Amino acid sequence: MGNKLKILIALLVCAVIYSCDVDFSGFIRSTDRVEDRFVQSIEYNESNPKEQIIVNSSEYEVLAASDLHVGPTVNTEKLLNLYDASDAVALILAGDIVSGRREHYEIFKELAEEVTKPLLMVTGNHDLYFDGWKSFYEFFGSSTYYFNVTTPDTSDLYICLDIGGGTLGKSQLAWLEEVLEQNRENCRYCIVACHVNILRTRRTSSANPLVEEVACLIDLFAKYNVNLVITGHDHVQDVAKIGNTTFIILDALEDSYSDAGYLKVISNPDTLKYEFIRFD
Repeated sequence: MGNKLKILIALLVCAVIYSCDVDFSGFIRSTDRVEDRFVQSIEYNESNPKEQIIVNSSEYEVLAASDLHVGPTVNTEKLLNLYDASDAVALILAGDIVSGRREHYEIFKELAEEVTKPLLMVTGNHDLYFDGWKSFYEFFGSSTYYFNVTTPDTSDLYICLDIGGGTLGKSQLAWLEEVLEQNRENCRYCIVACHVNILRTRRTSSANPLVEEVACLIDLFAKYNVNLVITGHDHVQDVAKIGNTTFIILDALEDSYSDAGYLKVISNPDTLKYEFIRFD
């Protein structure tokens, strides 16, 4: 390819970017950093602690979904309506709720405000595009937190992590270990939710955390008997297991995905079960 043609292509790309009002630097990378997001999340938690969920039965259900990619909202509305009408006590959205655009955050915020039960969210990589963290934080607050679901007999621990940028960072990793050390022993089951896959059994171009961070997380999950890790990101349903920890990748929920679906987690005294459910 000649230099003149390369220059022409570059100029055309720039013209498209500016005509679409795209913040290209924000698309390539998030202008915030995970350490900054973590500090903001913890500060938010201090004044807005997550409500603990109390149920009157030893068995209950939690739903989880990922990669909604709102603008289009058909599947998102279907899921939220289904959740509101179900017996599930919480819905976890494991990232890529939107694609970072503020107008898409505003669309989702309107839908979320109609939900009458707990809606727990973490950031995905797409949520951080175009300085999307600013909108996520403004509308929904923290992306690093934990909560308990308490039954008449026991309590289960749920931990939500910000790994949307591909890493937890040192501070969040230390926080995770502290939460596990202080809370895990007194809980029946432990479930972790984040966006980027910690384990994946197929080769794709989607980013994974650093190998050293993955090894550290697997060790932590084994040490503290984490039962279930729920992620999205890869868009294709998958299950892997190391020791007592099951690693799940969710199908995408976005409207354009032919196998769109969500996960139902059933917690009871004997076992922690899960079921993949696809939309018709």
